Parts: sequence; C-alpha cells; structure tokens
Amino acid sequence: MSNYLDSDPLIKMAMGSSSSSKKTCKISMLWNWYTIDTCFIARSWRNDTKGKFAGSCIGCFLLVVAAQWLNRVSRQFDIELAKRRKLKVLAKYSNLPNSDDTSGLSLSDSAQQTLEQLLAEPDWKTSLKAVGTTLSHTWFLTSLKDEFAGLEGMASCCSTNIDVFPTLLDHILRSLVFVLQWGLSYIIMLLFMYYNGYIIISCLIGALIGRLLFNFEPLATCGGAGGSNTVAHDKEVNDRKCCM
Repeated sequence: MSNYLDSDPLIKMAMGSSSSSKKTCKISMLWNWYTIDTCFIARSWRNDTKGKFAGSCIGCFLLVVAAQWLNRVSRQFDIELAKRRKLKVLAKYSNLPNSDDTSGLSLSDSAQQTLEQLLAEPDWKTSLKAVGTTLSHTWFLTSLKDEFAGLEGMASCCSTNIDVFPTLLDHILRSLVFVLQWGLSYIIMLLFMYYNGYIIISCLIGALIGRLLFNFEPLATCGGAGGSNTVAHDKEVNDRKCCM
C-alpha cells in the first residue's frame, strides 16, 4: 500500500497524518482532470464541490480576458499620452497661440482653439484626461471622431526632431499599469502550472475571446509621413506575453 502511495503522482497536502479528518488539497505535477478537492494558488482556494470548481474555471476565463483588456488599455494610454504631449511640445516650440500659421500649416478655428486649450491646461490635467479618454473606451468604437483630428499635420511641420518625455505623473501611471500586467501574467502562469486540463482550457478560451474583443486594430497605415507597416503589439520590442 505504501509503495502505491509513493508512486502515485497525486500529492495530498494536509496538516497532520493522512488519517486526519482535516481537508486536503489534490495537486498533481502531471496533466490531470481533477475537479473535487483541487486547490489553486492557496489552500483557501479549495474546490470541494463541482459548483465551486465551475466557478474557478469561469474566474480563470475572466482573468485572462481581463489581462487582454489591460494589455490594450496600456497601449491606448500610451497612445493618448504621446499624442497630447507631442502636440503640447510642438505648440510651445512654434508659439502657435500667438500665430495664425505654423511653419506653413493652416489650422481651422476649431483646431486652433483645441490646441490652445491643450497648451493652457496643466500637465496633471493632461495626464488625467488621457486616463479618462482611455477608460471611456472611445477607441473601441472606430466610428467616433478623434478630438485632435484636425491636428494630424502638425508633427510633419517640425523641421527638427524633438524628444517628448512623460511627466512624473505620466511615468507613475504607466508604471502602475505595467505592474498590474506583470502581476496578472504571473498569476496566470501559476494557474497553468497546476496542469489541470479544465483550468488550462478555460484560460485558452479566455485568451481567444479577449484577443477577439480587444485587439481589433488596423494592420497597417497607408500614406502620410508617419505611416507604419505594423501595429504596435506586432513589434517584438512591445511583445508583452507572459512574463514580459
């Protein structure tokens, strides 16, 4: 009997002896289809009924969907920050509010007013507006017009390259989002390491649904000086798969 227990890949984790009445956790280092008495991450996450295990599968599915959402939100936040900071820097260098023309660029009255408002607002407000625009999910609806649609040509009017750096608040916010992504990716990795078929399938379905929902973006941009061949998440340097 003892030889059978030694050769069984199932590991029973419990306080006290095997004859103890305390609840145990079923954990295997091999592929398994365990449901009842499975534990994940902590002993308190114990599935002693089929209903609890089904809830765990749904939770893992939603966790991976959330990770895909957070990945897209992180990119969109960077896009919003870069757009607003770049326009502010270009407006400062060109003294746009005091001129009707910027290096030969003609702006409409509405675009001129938008840029003047952007230049006049404090940096912290620009950061919060970028957060608000990102979380409003307007990027999810491609039919909505960008509030800076009339200012696309400004970047091409600058004769010299100008580095645009984030403010301290921008950097803190971007770092916090990265920490959330980093921590979430390791939690998902730990769930995979339990080798439970149901949990792994739930995570894979979550990745599929999350990718379909939050990663519908242009493959390339045609025309314009700032045109690119690939979207940001297709570049190797921006790959944020586990574990970044």
